Amino acid sequence: MATPPLSAIIAHARPAIYQSLKSVPATLQNKLDNGFRVASQVKPGETCTVGVWIDAGSRYETLENNGVAHFLEHMNFKGTGKRSRRDIEYGMEKMGAHLNAYTSREHTCYYVKCFKKDVPEAVDILSDILLNSRRSEADVEAERRTILEEKEDVESRIDEVLMDHLHTGAFEGSGNGLTILGTPENIEKRINKKLIDDFVAAHYTGPRMVLVGSGAVDQGQLCDLAAKHFGSLPNTVPKAPSPTRFMGGEKRETNELIPLTHMAVAWGTCGASNPDALKLRIIEQLLGNYSRDKGEAAYSCFTRNIVADFYDTHHGMFKLGEFYEHNPIHSISAFWTPYSDAGLLGFYLICEPGKPYSHNLDNSTFFAMREVIRITQAISDEEFMRAKNQLKVQTLLGLDGTTNIADDIGRQVLTFGSRVPLATLFEQIDAVSKAELQRVAHDYIYDKDPILVAIGDIRNVPEFDVVRRLCYWAQI
Repeated sequence: MATPPLSAIIAHARPAIYQSLKSVPATLQNKLDNGFRVASQVKPGETCTVGVWIDAGSRYETLENNGVAHFLEHMNFKGTGKRSRRDIEYGMEKMGAHLNAYTSREHTCYYVKCFKKDVPEAVDILSDILLNSRRSEADVEAERRTILEEKEDVESRIDEVLMDHLHTGAFEGSGNGLTILGTPENIEKRINKKLIDDFVAAHYTGPRMVLVGSGAVDQGQLCDLAAKHFGSLPNTVPKAPSPTRFMGGEKRETNELIPLTHMAVAWGTCGASNPDALKLRIIEQLLGNYSRDKGEAAYSCFTRNIVADFYDTHHGMFKLGEFYEHNPIHSISAFWTPYSDAGLLGFYLICEPGKPYSHNLDNSTFFAMREVIRITQAISDEEFMRAKNQLKVQTLLGLDGTTNIADDIGRQVLTFGSRVPLATLFEQIDAVSKAELQRVAHDYIYDKDPILVAIGDIRNVPEFDVVRRLCYWAQI
């Protein structure tokens, strides 16, 4: 008896999958009189994650105070009027809880992982460090060295530096073009208690904050705790940041001590709240990724039609007729980085710079560009179905654990105003047609100016005008 094709198996299983998704507890949401929101999703058990997500990140900064949002994150753990730093740490250890925070370009988050019986104490500590942080001048001065060391550590990671360069070049002149940690000059000298206090007064307001719970939580209890601890927040909404404008171009940093060439090419797209956003997520999965360490078995456009050309000229989609004895690609991955009003869609290539086979870096870029442009013209039924299924799987894997669920709730409530149920999301994914996907790819990529960033031995990286010409050429 012949094994049925994968598409038939998935089609047969889809009703059962969707029925199980509809049984997932709904995300409950309430709002206080001052605009402060409370959202939660219940999951049976004894543990949970509770936290506060704030619509304030580095994009709300200026050149003069760049880094203040991240600096504030550090200062909030220094102590409050009624709790010293040691008291905060001891309070967490006594509950067996874990307190953490992060700052991104658009959001700041503080969360606690704890037992359900300790939720009131966790929210009390969160509100205390957010609203009553001491932030003394002495603490500010003492923290400068710590943040500079953190910046040095980040700048030792090439991928972090490259993505910062990508944002700086792509969004020059807007908040999304600023780095999260800030400039060394700001960290060492400019940021002070007044700048931090002014940032808190402007952005830590009711409408810009949401208390999130995931796991063994009770929505009613969270609403009571929110009213008790956050009900006095002002309901003012600060001025929106300036619109993000995409700027094509290039940025190169030569460092021949780096053994590999790191390069990224990206195009400007719409933001996360645009109807095209879901299609861009599918396009990201359609292009996929490849890693030499994981072998050539991974299935994606980049694996099948780029790497294959280095090994078998009769297997690659374009059959160039030239055989390469060496595959210079270490890894290549597609990405879509969305923000509220803009995004970046592109690929990140890590490749050997050349030496005896220096022409291969040019060809690596050519193969990658060829595939990106190809999907603006032609997408097979097979890869179209694979991309949709891959997005569903990645979405579910990204919601593994109460902390990931809480983060998803917080970001969606701040961005969209509410959270999209999984069953609804999957139905929206199924409703996307291949023609719509090609239209979106064409609108944002085909014959559009990209941003090119490269770090390392860049002697063999193609010039920008070469990459630009590849944006409107396709061999189908």
